Amino acid sequence: MTSTPSENQRVVVVTGAASGVGHATATMFRDAGDVVFALDVNPTVPDGVTYVETNVAIKASVDAAIAVCAQYGRIDVLANVAGIVQFGRFEQIDEAEYDRVLAVNLKGPFLLTQAALPHLKAAKGCVVNVSSVAGRVPQPYAAAYGASKGGLTQLTKNLALELVPTGVRVNAICPGTIDTPMVSKVAESYPTDLEPRISERLFMQMPGAIPPGDIAAAIGYLASPAAAYVTGTVLAIDGLMS
Repeated sequence: MTSTPSENQRVVVVTGAASGVGHATATMFRDAGDVVFALDVNPTVPDGVTYVETNVAIKASVDAAIAVCAQYGRIDVLANVAGIVQFGRFEQIDEAEYDRVLAVNLKGPFLLTQAALPHLKAAKGCVVNVSSVAGRVPQPYAAAYGASKGGLTQLTKNLALELVPTGVRVNAICPGTIDTPMVSKVAESYPTDLEPRISERLFMQMPGAIPPGDIAAAIGYLASPAAAYVTGTVLAIDGLMS
C-alpha cells in the first residue's frame, strides 16, 4: 500500500504505463506529486509509482486492479492509455486479430471506466481516453484499429453526456503518429503501395512524429482544474492529419 494521499495529492490511474505515452503520463503525474497507480502487463513502469499487473481486456483483471487503486476511497484521474497498433490489408485480418485489437483498445477503456466509476464519482474526477487520428478520419490499412479508436471516440462522447450530473468529466485525445517503439515496429511492416490520392492526404501534415511527452501534457491539461468545464471534447494532436 502506498502512503495516504494528502489533500493536495490526486489518486491517478494510468493504463499502458510501461512504455510510450503511458510511461510518459505516469511520470508526469508522479512528478506533479500525485499518487500514481501504473497498470500494465509489463512491470517496467516509472520509479515512484505503484505497479499493478493488469490485462485491460479481461474483466476480472481490471476489477482486481481497480480494487487496489481505490484503496483510499477515491480515484481522481483515470487515463486510459493502453492500446495496440495494427495495420494491414482488410482481407488479411483474421478474426482473432480483430477481436484482440477491439478488446484492448475499446473494451479495455469500457471495463476500466465502469469499474472505476464509483470512485471517480466520489472524487468528482475525470477520465481521459487516448484514441487516435484513426478514430476521426479514415487511415489506409487500418480497418480494425480505426474501428476500435472510432468506437472509443464515440464512447467518450456518450459517457461525457451521461455523466454530467455526477460531476465526472470524460474527454479524449486523438494523436497522430507518435514517436514510440511500438509505432516504429509497426511502421516497418506498413504496406508501401499507397494510391497517390491516399498517400497525398495521409502525409499532408507537420513533419516528424509526436513526442510522447506532448500527449502526456495534453492529458495533464484535461485532468487539471483548468479544464473544469471541458467534457465530451475530442482533442486532435495530429499535425493536420485530420
